[in-house]
Amino acid sequence: MLETPGFTATQARGATAGRTLLAPAPRYLVFTLLIASLAVNAAIVLVGLPRTGGVIPGTKGTLDYSVRFGDLYNRIADNLYEGHGYRVDSQMGKTILREPGYPLLIAGMYRIVGHSSQVPRITCILLAFGSALLLLELTRKITGDRTIALIAALMFLLYPGTLVAEARAGNDIPCIFTMLLFMVLLYHAMEKKSTWLYGVAGVSIGIAVLVRSEVMLFPVFVLGYLLITSTSWKARGKAVLQMLALAAGLLVAMSPWILRNYLLVHKVVLTDTLGGVAMQEGLFTCEHLPHYHDFYLTQRAAGAERADIARQLGLRFQGSYYYQFFYTPQDEMTFNRALLDHVLATYRTDPGVLAHCAADNMLFRFWFLGKTSQATQLNMLVQLPVLALSLGGIIVLYKLGLLQKAAVVLLYIAYIPLIHAPIIAHARHSMLVIAFLAVPAATFLGWVWHFQRTQHPRVHFAGTGT
Repeated sequence: MLETPGFTATQARGATAGRTLLAPAPRYLVFTLLIASLAVNAAIVLVGLPRTGGVIPGTKGTLDYSVRFGDLYNRIADNLYEGHGYRVDSQMGKTILREPGYPLLIAGMYRIVGHSSQVPRITCILLAFGSALLLLELTRKITGDRTIALIAALMFLLYPGTLVAEARAGNDIPCIFTMLLFMVLLYHAMEKKSTWLYGVAGVSIGIAVLVRSEVMLFPVFVLGYLLITSTSWKARGKAVLQMLALAAGLLVAMSPWILRNYLLVHKVVLTDTLGGVAMQEGLFTCEHLPHYHDFYLTQRAAGAERADIARQLGLRFQGSYYYQFFYTPQDEMTFNRALLDHVLATYRTDPGVLAHCAADNMLFRFWFLGKTSQATQLNMLVQLPVLALSLGGIIVLYKLGLLQKAAVVLLYIAYIPLIHAPIIAHARHSMLVIAFLAVPAATFLGWVWHFQRTQHPRVHFAGTGT
């Protein structure tokens, strides 16, 4: 057991009853630091990064973090705002290329404040601040410590990856916000043991799926965890009932999008039609990244291959570098299916390729791969300390008897890289777990702070003789 002067593992287990690792931060200090961090965050996102274009000065060559808008969300939002419907281009057919949550949000913001190129960034800044508040609550629920919760929130708001994600105004920050909301609601449902509250949590993750589809299977992993950790068949039966309520809430939230897609293409499409693109790019990156060296060049080559496949299928489209835009949603479906079949055929023929690609994706690319080799090196410089702090925090949570309270968060941290293993993975995708990594990382920093304040020369683990 972990023992330090004034704080023992036995006390840690009662953290939620009022015993904390650190002295509680005054509420005025929490509010002041969060507002100050929001101001710094907004200044960097709205002024600093756009002025540099994402290029880091003082580096050899160009280190571009792509803070320009991308991923089609702003284009779809523009068409929605202008009355053209859910399209990438007003002259083309309706699309299923992207999930609707974020484009609808941006278009709604345009209606409220007017059309401006800064609206998506301002939206992401507000959502990041909301995420910090949710992270504050989630960390407090796990550790029972308001000061550690404040550390986690500040780490997230000022983390370089958070700032780049906000400046780029993709759907990373909206996904983080919706998943943190889901986590807070899920923990509340687990505390109250209320089936109805599980349904409410299900609606929240359904909204998260409408923002970013890879989170859709996470409830299955939560169910597996509950079944494994339950101590009786009665408890397992109740867990199944609760997760069915969660699944029902998820389907309620997603049903308008599913119905729209069915009326459009007469098939059930749960999310979008970019799964094939993700898998094709993942396989292409795995096989050709050593040849092209830079991920940016590899992406361009993968896009050129996709364009060749579309031409071979006789499909009418625009674009060739990354996205291929089709004139009908039916052609989108045909193209997506062709890409999936191509990749799956390769993996069936040589399962070793899948194993190799999945291992590289999970262990390296997901955490560190950037557009260029320099960006990858800088990603390693930024990400490795967070990963080290988080690993230390997991150990501290275990020693303090709080690991079970953090289990669902840690499960999500493992889930996202696992989902990306067979498709495509690069450092941008790790943003989906950075906010959650802040929980164990802040716990470790809090423990170090406590240990230094007590001026104890060493850590004593009772029962080990060390």
